[in-house]
Amino acid sequence: MTLPPGVALHRHTGADIDQLLDEIAELYEVTYAEPPYNGGSVFRRERMLERTDSQKEAPGFSLVAARDGTDLIGFSFGFTFGEGRWWGGKTTPEPPSEVLAPPKFAVIELVVAKAWRGRRLGTALMDAVLAGRAEPYATLLSEPDAPARRIYEHWGWKHVADVQPAEDAPYMHALVLPLTLNDRSRRNHPTT
Repeated sequence: MTLPPGVALHRHTGADIDQLLDEIAELYEVTYAEPPYNGGSVFRRERMLERTDSQKEAPGFSLVAARDGTDLIGFSFGFTFGEGRWWGGKTTPEPPSEVLAPPKFAVIELVVAKAWRGRRLGTALMDAVLAGRAEPYATLLSEPDAPARRIYEHWGWKHVADVQPAEDAPYMHALVLPLTLNDRSRRNHPTT
């Protein structure tokens, strides 16, 4: 995928993201202050930093950052859910056993700065974070009313359950995408 001039993607692992956390948290906070999230308690900077601090140590952790020169303009990260593991909190209905049983790559965040949306940067970030994954499925949670939800569906993600990841969180759509080593591209789909 061709990125806009001056934009570069950089892959990071758990050990080297500490220096990025403040930048990531700043972009996260601005993005999640927008509707439909409206800065709800689970979307606050402190909660994100707390979650990310433990998630960066998880097996299979990977973060891809997009920069325009030195400015952070987007990021995506996730880690591996082991066999039988699923999202925390409440889930209804239980996901299909063929999805639940094997390991899955959980996409925790896909965040693109508002000024950079509609330029295929979200597509590039998702492609990069999923590239080379050995897990047979990827999963993510999406706010049902977020514009990204429709984009994920167009990319081939399927709604398998509703999840409330924390008591103070809204119910989110749990989406799943089959991953194969030969076909992981959504290059012909709309942007985020």
